[in-house]
Amino acid sequence: MRLVPFLEDRRVLYNPSEVEVPSHCVDSVVRMRRFLVEQAGLLPQNSDLGQTLRSMAGACRRFLDRAHGPHSDEPLGRPMDWGFNSWVFNQALGELRGQVGIYLQDLLQHYELDLGGPLRDILPPPAER
Repeated sequence: MRLVPFLEDRRVLYNPSEVEVPSHCVDSVVRMRRFLVEQAGLLPQNSDLGQTLRSMAGACRRFLDRAHGPHSDEPLGRPMDWGFNSWVFNQALGELRGQVGIYLQDLLQHYELDLGGPLRDILPPPAER
């Protein structure tokens, strides 16, 4: 499965948010969304894997919608304008990571795959018994 190595290379999913540059994050999420849509397009419409990839692409789209202010081509406007925008960006980034982590966990369980490295940090914690 090409998805796991691709996501492992997306630092936007696991780097500490304080070291992230918003414009780099947006570029990375655009590439991630493009990859997910392309891969989903190669699968039958009713495929479970295809549906999961489309859902992950939807999470990317929601992030991009929130990360771009309505009056700017730059993510969140100019750095001096941040403040509240920084909070919005970090909320959107956390939401993206959480959603991708849930979808990824489902795929790992379904296909009995293992995941190492920092991407593991976005997976939901195991359910307590």
